[in-house]
Amino acid sequence: MRKIILIAVFYLSFVPFLSAQLTWADSVATIFYRNCTYCHNPGGISPFSLLTYQDAFNHRLTISPSVANGIMPPWLADTTYKRYAHERVLTSTERSTILDWIAAGAPEGNSVNTPPPPVYSNEGILTITPDLELQIPTYTSKASALQDDYVCFVLPTGLTIDKKLRAFEIVPGNPALVHHALVYVDASTNYQADTVSGQCPGPTEGLVGGYTPGALPTVFPGQGSMNFGYTIPAGSNIVLAMHYPDGTAGMQDSTKIRLYFYDDATPIREINSAPALQNWNLMIPADSIVSASTSFSNIPINLSLLSVFPHMHLLGKSIEAFGVAPSNDTIPLVRINRWDFHWQEFMFFRNIVKIPANTVLHGNAVYDNTTNNHDNPNNPPIDVTAGLNTTDEMFLVYFHFLPYQNGDENLNLDSLSQEFYALQIPENKSESNVKVYPNPFKDQVTIQVDLKSSSTVSLYVYDISGKIIAKVADRTLLPSGQQNFTWDKTTTTGTKADMGIYFYSLSVNGQNTSGRLVVVQ
Repeated sequence: MRKIILIAVFYLSFVPFLSAQLTWADSVATIFYRNCTYCHNPGGISPFSLLTYQDAFNHRLTISPSVANGIMPPWLADTTYKRYAHERVLTSTERSTILDWIAAGAPEGNSVNTPPPPVYSNEGILTITPDLELQIPTYTSKASALQDDYVCFVLPTGLTIDKKLRAFEIVPGNPALVHHALVYVDASTNYQADTVSGQCPGPTEGLVGGYTPGALPTVFPGQGSMNFGYTIPAGSNIVLAMHYPDGTAGMQDSTKIRLYFYDDATPIREINSAPALQNWNLMIPADSIVSASTSFSNIPINLSLLSVFPHMHLLGKSIEAFGVAPSNDTIPLVRINRWDFHWQEFMFFRNIVKIPANTVLHGNAVYDNTTNNHDNPNNPPIDVTAGLNTTDEMFLVYFHFLPYQNGDENLNLDSLSQEFYALQIPENKSESNVKVYPNPFKDQVTIQVDLKSSSTVSLYVYDISGKIIAKVADRTLLPSGQQNFTWDKTTTTGTKADMGIYFYSLSVNGQNTSGRLVVVQ
């Protein structure tokens, strides 16, 4: 009798474990969709896709250590120090869910329950016709197994009058090849192209922005009478400083940049960008770990900061930047505890950061010139100083900034960019059993589906970065016939979606259909 009781107790204690088993369909897919697939999709920058269960299962042994060690998803900034728009950060629960799922054998579960995946357009996100499109000539990477290839292309704009830049998008000709691109405006037209040395860093001034894997197009805030942007002088050149990573020799690229301008009559608040923090006196002896610092105190007026972009090379270990206001208050800007040269980007703050006049900006950095640094380009290590080549070192912190106006710190940069996204053209889908109307829409949209038989249906709405915005239907069993789903812009957080581009993703018994939605004001 006692033996029977013990067996019963063991069985009852095991049942909850069975019911709570982690599966791709029920627990893991949404984590991958939210954090990984913007890069890991069939046309993305990453070497493999993670959009399907089979993709994730095949790469589970690579995923596990990358997630456990915080290498993926690639986001450098410490979000406990400062928050940014479009962060790519796993929560502790998401991280443990992935690791526990892989440890349990990475089961799929019922495939019908798999949520509909995000939708990605690898021909660019901004679908309206650009005001100016420039393209580099077809280039063949010379990056060897030991050396990256850094190349600069000079693209004449042909502009006969000054133009006000509202947005730009870099569309890689070969997403699997382009590691990053920096965009400069050269008004002097003196900068020369360099496709030979393999070490071209780009101009020392005129940086407007850039492209990195996972980054969205650069849309400067603008809405109503509040418009931010850059003036591109007539006759200027655009310089694209491209980075092709090691091991890509022989692969070809023909990257484009699409430029979007304000109307000539639209007044803008002029954005500036500059490396306000810089240190060119670096001396990093071989076999040493060295700390460096710098500061900038020439801030005569109140400023508004939109973004921050720290820059070091291969010996970089950590970097931070902050301000100390006249009130002695500290203004956190960025802290990167584990530098990775391969994942640099402009990080736009969630809200504009006010920098009071006479604030002193500070920067601290650490460099590791030992054999313990696996990115060290020299073995054995040699003395390294500041310089423009990748094998030299740098200590720069760029900012997008402009003169402060009252209330700037309350402006949400995401919301101010949505008006431009709302100008985009909705995608026309050919599936006869799905109808979407009206589209674009202001208050609500109807998605009509003709079901041939009783079906399990999920209908999600994603934003352009692949984040879930709404679950209109979630694994709902419906009878055959016409089914109408209405989305009134309500998000998973209970708020209303801003105007802009979204995607619906529809799963009917595991078969996926998707399309573009446009919310207008």
